[in-house]
Amino acid sequence: MRPVRLATLWLSVAVAGLSTAVRANDDITIFQVEGAGGVPINVAESGDRDKPGILFIHGNGQSYLSWHRQLDSDLAERFHLVAYDLRGHGNSGKPFEIEAYSPACVWAEDIDAVIQATGLSNPVVVAWSRGGLIAMHYVSCRGTDALSGLVMVAARGRLVEVPLPPSDSPARVSQEQLESQDIEDNLKGAKTFARLMTVEEPDPEWLEKSVVMNLLAPPYARRAMRAPTIGPDGAVSRSYAHLIDEINVPIMIMLGADDPLRDSGDLAAAYRAAIPTVTVHMYPGVGHSPFLEVPDKFNADLADFVSGAMK
Repeated sequence: MRPVRLATLWLSVAVAGLSTAVRANDDITIFQVEGAGGVPINVAESGDRDKPGILFIHGNGQSYLSWHRQLDSDLAERFHLVAYDLRGHGNSGKPFEIEAYSPACVWAEDIDAVIQATGLSNPVVVAWSRGGLIAMHYVSCRGTDALSGLVMVAARGRLVEVPLPPSDSPARVSQEQLESQDIEDNLKGAKTFARLMTVEEPDPEWLEKSVVMNLLAPPYARRAMRAPTIGPDGAVSRSYAHLIDEINVPIMIMLGADDPLRDSGDLAAAYRAAIPTVTVHMYPGVGHSPFLEVPDKFNADLADFVSGAMK
């Protein structure tokens, strides 16, 4: 379907069950695909489909917009870039039932739909924060034969264990507020969590968008996503450490040294102990979002990794 030019980053339209593409700008196309169980999944795409592919998976309470400094960057001249809104987030569908979130393979089916719709071929998956868990849901159900590499950005993906922040930390308290039925609590939580994403104060426009993204993930969906994960064998899955020996593609870890959500030193050490061949990039003075805080360094390191992984 021919793209229609519109001057908004926020619009994606589905008419009579069919996907309608719109232009977020001259470089990014946004459209919807049908994910698992018929849930509409919002997709953003830039770059040439004939070039090596990168699939970006955002974190908790975020959206494809989290990756705007990648989608609308020089990376699009070298790679085919795709990001999407997880179910329960952004402009994707938000089913009410817990069963729409708890099976690992539901998330894998969503990724399958995005890959098929965009023509990605053996992409490198870049997964941020909770997105790392989604990536491991995919690996648990599909393996890594259809991938060229994995990049975990401030994410453990249940591959390794590190301590949680204290229960009274802003990160933990904000999540409780975002799950509350009180909209005032939701707004407080969204503002707190949005501010935790970076070390430096973001510009007001981006901070506003980040707050909105958090509010687009409703409390019932957030609570449902905390239900026990049902693995492909039908049993409850609490760890993906067993996947380490099954991952047959290169892995890179990208961390901000001053991340308030996890101790990045502990996380780097845990990865190095579990995967001796892993590549780790630690960015000084950076928090939970290196792709936003130091996009030039992040993009250069990512481009080098993708080029090497696809040789």
